[in-house]
Amino acid sequence: MRNLERVLQIKYFYTYNLIFWIVLCLFELIKTYAFVVFFDYEFFLKDLIVWPFSKYLIYWALSFWILDLYIKTRKRSKRTFIFTHIFAGVFFAMIHKVISDITGVLLQRLWIGQESINFNDILSSWRTIFFDIPANYIIYWLVITILLSLDYYRKFIDEHIRFLELGNRLNTAQLSTLKMQLHPHFLFNAFNTISMMIRQKNSDKAIRMVSGLSDMLRHSLTNEPKQYVTLKDEIELVKKYLFIEYERYKDRLEIEWDVEEILLSSEVPGLILQPIVENAFKHGISKSIGPSKLIIQIFREKNLIVLEVFNTGSSIPSYFDISQGKGVGLSNTIERLSKLYGGDFKVQISNKNQGISVMIKIPLKSKHTEEYIP
Repeated sequence: MRNLERVLQIKYFYTYNLIFWIVLCLFELIKTYAFVVFFDYEFFLKDLIVWPFSKYLIYWALSFWILDLYIKTRKRSKRTFIFTHIFAGVFFAMIHKVISDITGVLLQRLWIGQESINFNDILSSWRTIFFDIPANYIIYWLVITILLSLDYYRKFIDEHIRFLELGNRLNTAQLSTLKMQLHPHFLFNAFNTISMMIRQKNSDKAIRMVSGLSDMLRHSLTNEPKQYVTLKDEIELVKKYLFIEYERYKDRLEIEWDVEEILLSSEVPGLILQPIVENAFKHGISKSIGPSKLIIQIFREKNLIVLEVFNTGSSIPSYFDISQGKGVGLSNTIERLSKLYGGDFKVQISNKNQGISVMIKIPLKSKHTEEYIP
């Protein structure tokens, strides 16, 4: 790719440059013809060779010099850039006036064997017609302005892409950190339960726990952190976790799932449910000595997907402030949702039916698309 095409990242830029001058030439051609017809002047096709064909042919030829000069000066200081192009614009305006008029005469001789003006006429017109010079100067700065606009637009797009990539890397790093923070607490409880089962000589339960723990760790360690997963995959991960926890509390624990099957293929942030469910055990079920219940509901509400985790146990105090939460799971989840959805999400914690409900509402997003479902 040629230099300017590489800088502006516009493929076939020089083809577009040719089309640009052709379009301007056709516009001048139509305007000239309309002017002649409107004032009922005699119209000669050969005059079009001088204006606008030869004029725009030289515009196009000299545009390569403008493009090359822009590339050489684009990274210079602002003062150097401006002064260079002020003088270059004057040179362009004058040289275009000279070359285009001479080219017009030569093209008339080449194509029709005679010219409507001769070189003496050209010399005479240079002494009396000066408006072409300012017009050429304006054309020069029009080209420079277009190049500057394309250049700044490309820089803006590149910066935006880098910003998104940085945000994605930060989110991925945060997701990995969340996984590492959740595992120690979970592993401690799991190994403690397994050791208790071994001491009680309950080998069948211990084997099931080791198998379930192995399955969950294999799933977690062999899969790269993903910002989005299908709801089905997220539920499968939670079920692996619940299999282990259920072995600890099954004598007094009841688990209910209420999931709209049509939502299973929709995408949700990875590890959106896992930390909330773990909090339900850590702060609710594990501290209760009586029968406990865990209910996970997932349903659609207009263009939102609602994920609600309810557990029986102690209620939250009236002075509780969700924004001041210190827990890793909840605070990390809220921060991730803020980065992924901006303000287009909601997290609500409330007392409900002698327990606590954590409800998360996020835009409904289908798999393999970046568009939210209306």
